[in-house]
Amino acid sequence: MRFGELIAREAENLPADKQAEVLDFIAFLRQRTAASSDVANPAPTEDIEAFFRSFDVDVSDYKFDREEANAR
Repeated sequence: MRFGELIAREAENLPADKQAEVLDFIAFLRQRTAASSDVANPAPTEDIEAFFRSFDVDVSDYKFDREEANAR
């Protein structure tokens, strides 16, 4: 028996309010899965570069100074 069929069969034996909780939990799991897949699959480099190009800021002569940053 597949998991979906097993879950459906078990849920049928629950009161209506508990069946609603099962549906809420499934929605929560879907949302969490979608959020974690967004983190696992970051935007392509081209999309990120295109986003930052829209700001039109010249940072070609910028040099990061760790000591200065930590002093703040």
